[in-house]
Parts: sequence; C-alpha cells; structure tokens
Amino acid sequence: MTLLQIFQIADGILDLWVKVFGDSGAWMLIFCGLMALVWFFYEGMRRGWIRRKKEDWEMDSVSRFLKFLIFLGIILGLINVITAVITISLDIPPSYAYRDNIGNHYDLLTSISLLVMGLAMFIKPLQDVPIATIVGLIAGAAVALLLAMVIPSGFVSDSTLKWILVIVFVAITSIVGALLKVWVDGIEAIAKLLSWPPVALILAAYCIVQGIFVLVGGNTLVKF
Repeated sequence: MTLLQIFQIADGILDLWVKVFGDSGAWMLIFCGLMALVWFFYEGMRRGWIRRKKEDWEMDSVSRFLKFLIFLGIILGLINVITAVITISLDIPPSYAYRDNIGNHYDLLTSISLLVMGLAMFIKPLQDVPIATIVGLIAGAAVALLLAMVIPSGFVSDSTLKWILVIVFVAITSIVGALLKVWVDGIEAIAKLLSWPPVALILAAYCIVQGIFVLVGGNTLVKF
C-alpha cells in the first residue's frame, strides 16, 4: 500500500465521520448528559447515598447494568473527542438549527464540553488499568523494532545491537510512561470529580440543557 493510498483511505474515513457525526454535536452533548446521570446513580449507589445497603451494591443487577453502561462510555468518549477535534478543525456547526440561527461555524462551548466529557468517559472505566505503562511498553517496543529494521545488517555486531535495542526499549518505555502518567493522572482526577454524584447531577443538567438549546433553539448558553 502506497502513501497516497493511505492518505486517500484516511480522507475517506474523515469524510464519512463528518457525514455521520460532524453536525451532531448537540445530540452528542445530550448523550453526555445521560452518561453523567449514569455516573450519578452508579456512584450514589456505590457510596451508599442512594440506598442503604452500600455493602451489597456490586451484587445488584442495576449496579452491574450501570457499570456496563459506563464501560460503553469508552466508545462514546472516543467519538466525542474525535468529533470535538473535527468540528473545531473544520469549523462545523453542532446542529442545523445552530447553523441557521447563529452561523455556519462551530460552537466553542459545545466542542470544549464534548472534549472534556469525552476524555472523562474514556478514562473513568480504565482507572484501574495502568494505561501509561501499557502505552509506554508499546512505544518502547515499536521504537526498538523500527530501529532494528533501520540499522543496516553488519553495521554493528549482534551483541551490540541487542544491547542498543534493550537500552532504547527501556528508555522509551520509561520516558513515555512517566510523561503519560502525569497526563493520565490529571484526567483521572477530573473524571473522579465529574462523576462525584453532586457534580455529575449538575453536569447532566448542563449537558442536556445546552444540547437542547443548540439542537432545538439553535442557540447556546454562552457565546464567545
């Protein structure tokens, strides 16, 4: 596959994404509000705020269903993040009503809300997974493999090459893992804050109201 073919495929995927999700920012924000409601009920049950038997919450079918929805939020979170980036980059309005009433351009409040909520939805179910370590290992292995393919045969001895690859693997894994851990820890802290029941309830109300404003009224709560 040539580089031109790769670009053509990527361009086709981008066009398809824009057609499916490009002008659906308002709907996506409403879905974010519904997910915030799931956080509210799930965390409320887990903390014993909504019902008395806090110790039995994990055995409850409702709790398991809510946890399943939270894991589905990984997919929704990715869609939100990509949609937010694309709408800002290509200047796409979040709804037809917004385009007709405000203008044929993106809404900063909606796009930023989608970006923050998307990151939170993606990170929250993965809080117990060492994401930074996994990504660091993948990056280290990829760079070491690329280096092994690039270094000409006979350029260095096999034993020297082995140690070079080991050092590169360890160095890249450590650097990428450490840098990513700082970023992931910050996102995890935001995700925990946003899913705290009182905050989640306020967030749900905001996302749903803002989404309806944009979708039906063609307006936004705050204009920048």
